Amino acid sequence: MSLTLLGLVLVVAVAVADGVGVRLCVTPAGATACKGLVEDSSPASLNLVCVLGNDRYDCLQKVMQKEVDVMAAAPEDVFLARELYNDQIHVLAETRLAEEKNEAWRYMGVAVVRRNKIKSVADLRGSKSCHTGYARNAGWNIPFSHLLEKGEINLDCTQRMTVVEHDLKAASSYFGLACIPGDWAPDNETDFKLKKAYNNLCTMCGNPERCDNVDEHAGYEGALRCLVESHGDVAWTKLSAVSQYFKSKSEVSTTDFGLLCPDGRILDLDTTKPCHWAARPWNSWIARASNENKKGIVSELTKTMDAAVLPTESEASPLRPWAKDVLGISSQSVIHARSPPITPHDFLKEPGYDTTIERLGCTEVPVKMCINSKLAKEKCAALSQVLKSRRIRPALECVMPASSDDCLAMVSSGTAHITTADGGDVFRGHVEYGLIPVLSERYGQLDASYFAVAVVHANSSITSLSQLQGKNSCHTGIEKTAGWKIPVVTLLEAGLLKAGDCDYAGELGKFFSSSCAPGAKDHKYDPRGTNPESLCSLCVGNDVGGVNGPSYTVGRTQGYCERSADEAFYGYTGAFKCLVQGGGDVSFVKHTTVQENTNGNNEAEWAKNLRALDFKLLCKDTGTADVVDFNTCHLGRVPAHKVLTGIQSDNIMVEEIRILLLRASEMFPKGQDVFTMFGPFQGKQDIIFKDSATELVNVRQDTFHQSLEESYYRALTELSTCRPKETKLHFTMTAGALTSGPCCFIHLMVCVVFLWLISC
Repeated sequence: MSLTLLGLVLVVAVAVADGVGVRLCVTPAGATACKGLVEDSSPASLNLVCVLGNDRYDCLQKVMQKEVDVMAAAPEDVFLARELYNDQIHVLAETRLAEEKNEAWRYMGVAVVRRNKIKSVADLRGSKSCHTGYARNAGWNIPFSHLLEKGEINLDCTQRMTVVEHDLKAASSYFGLACIPGDWAPDNETDFKLKKAYNNLCTMCGNPERCDNVDEHAGYEGALRCLVESHGDVAWTKLSAVSQYFKSKSEVSTTDFGLLCPDGRILDLDTTKPCHWAARPWNSWIARASNENKKGIVSELTKTMDAAVLPTESEASPLRPWAKDVLGISSQSVIHARSPPITPHDFLKEPGYDTTIERLGCTEVPVKMCINSKLAKEKCAALSQVLKSRRIRPALECVMPASSDDCLAMVSSGTAHITTADGGDVFRGHVEYGLIPVLSERYGQLDASYFAVAVVHANSSITSLSQLQGKNSCHTGIEKTAGWKIPVVTLLEAGLLKAGDCDYAGELGKFFSSSCAPGAKDHKYDPRGTNPESLCSLCVGNDVGGVNGPSYTVGRTQGYCERSADEAFYGYTGAFKCLVQGGGDVSFVKHTTVQENTNGNNEAEWAKNLRALDFKLLCKDTGTADVVDFNTCHLGRVPAHKVLTGIQSDNIMVEEIRILLLRASEMFPKGQDVFTMFGPFQGKQDIIFKDSATELVNVRQDTFHQSLEESYYRALTELSTCRPKETKLHFTMTAGALTSGPCCFIHLMVCVVFLWLISC
């Protein structure tokens, strides 16, 4: 279904005589559901407008920019709002389960103890501790953060190790035996090493060898089973699970157990005034503090929540189909107004939930990511903020190179720790700077590779590579893989470029009439200033929108022909846009580019009406094919984009990089609505990571050569080691002269010196 990413508005009501209704920000799934709400006749009196945000981070920006009035927010989203805007945002209301509408919190994290073993907080040291799971709220985030705050658990910051290992070492030293099941690290090798080093934290689990999140002692009731059946001393779980568990265990005496309070008191399990270590707030609704229609917003949300319930219970579900994606509910719920509205700071402080996110810790060394455009820096900063709100550490810091530098050089010098790169820059980074890949993008079933393709218009008469001569070409960027290196190798193999002098930029400039190869005139890629101007003649700089063809490049706008997102025709989507509206005859991109920008998949003005059938692939040998036939019609299969680091990054920093970004990849996969890590940002494609990527994967076992397919590596080696034919001929002559006798020795030496001079 076509969704306008630039701000879809769906009016859900007809009663809008007094002006626009309450504008609710929804993510793409919610926008589709809003269409169902429009078609639903029962809530005809609602005065609600759905406005599409790319994700919840984007919705928060729209709230502040007055593009929407209200958005649904998890407690972590409220923390993000506090970090970015605090007093400028108010929590107006909460969404509570109808059957628990009088409960102040969604759940309370409690400590259930054996009375004969634990009589105070101090007795927790050396105890047998049972936890719901690593990184889970009730079983880890709440107890660990609050025991740190109380000074019970101490971090040893004298020894340098990863953030994760600092925490686990502290827990291992504090508890005697424990069960803290789950993935301690997102890659198996690190997880195994940590569980071997701190094995006492798995001893109480049902299967200590695995200690995973499906252990019989994992989860709310699992922690209680660990306490009761495996003779633990304390279980960290949620209060509601305690009553449910002991009701099902009539043979167990509840008087043997109690609730340990942070102040040291121990209460009966059936007390009417239980204590907790922290509580998770309900999901909420947030708006600008300056919005003068707060009561109207809450009223409209209340009516919509009421309308979400079906009038009869005979249905399979008591809720209407749109309820989950519009309101975020999966069972009957109510709106509980916060009167007066409350700031994010106070909302999180009340239950002690803020401590679980911004807890104490050793001084962290942030992972510095180098990015090459202002837009990429904005996305990087957004990712950094969202990661913090989701407790993913260490911090991510974003840095940009000076104009005379690039990210590969910054990583090489240690000014930055990581950067992302396509296969071409991965190769250059290794050859010129000694950089190594630590993570790779994965593209669904294609795993860690993709196809480089040549795209032409469906009505084009071009059916062979030779017919490209004299035409206009669109490239992702100079020295890029799909957009430059693979086309160069392909045209060389076809005998269409002159290989003798190794001046590939010059040869491509002669072969094509006009091109946009972003970066072609950058000193880094054109140190002698000899690259043809024609390689930039189709480029447009910052997109001026709505104007077709190369005629609007005359002004040499900001970003013109830059090898970054500041050039509108840079990257996969940019090169395809160059084909669509920049006067290009062929675009060198990846196999998913056409589908990502046609058939309603890209709602930008220039792309929203494009159809995939209006384009075709130009095959390597001869002929054309449908754009879905890339398996048989492509220029080459190339390795995925990588995350690179330098030799200055020691083992600990490399582990921090892996843990940070793999956790991010796990947290923000395709389909979730918190933050779009793999997808458009502010309407632009392929920022930092490729939109077509589905996750990041470890390349720990790969050497540099293994991370590139053999044929691709061979092609890049051939390009990078090319020497002019004249040089080889001279060397052949001197070698022959050597065999003709001693009289030619001086001649040989002269030739050798000459060769050395011209090689410089």
